[in-house]
Amino acid sequence: MVKSLSNDVLEKIDEIVKYIEESDTYIRYKEIEKKLEKDSDVMVKINKIKSIQKEIVKFEIEKKDVSLLEREIDDILKELNTYPIYQEYNYLFEDLNNTFQEIKFIIENYLNNKIN
Repeated sequence: MVKSLSNDVLEKIDEIVKYIEESDTYIRYKEIEKKLEKDSDVMVKINKIKSIQKEIVKFEIEKKDVSLLEREIDDILKELNTYPIYQEYNYLFEDLNNTFQEIKFIIENYLNNKIN
């Protein structure tokens, strides 16, 4: 019984994943992601941000001031946001994230209503 239920749930999750993967938003997001990965200027900036974020974590553990590092990230992000393709990438990323949150919310509400 439990194994069958588990398989049924996994099948439904697969359906949701397939729905997302076939959406225009996701397809466009993946296309732009590939283009961004080929843009060395953008990738250098993104990798710099990742590096600074690691430094911030270390600084926070050591109770050091991170404000300069945060400002550096802000400056890099301002530069990145001048690239139309990066703007679209962020927009689509947020759109997909909102979709995931909405799915999560729907599932939670459904389960809560069924349990109560």
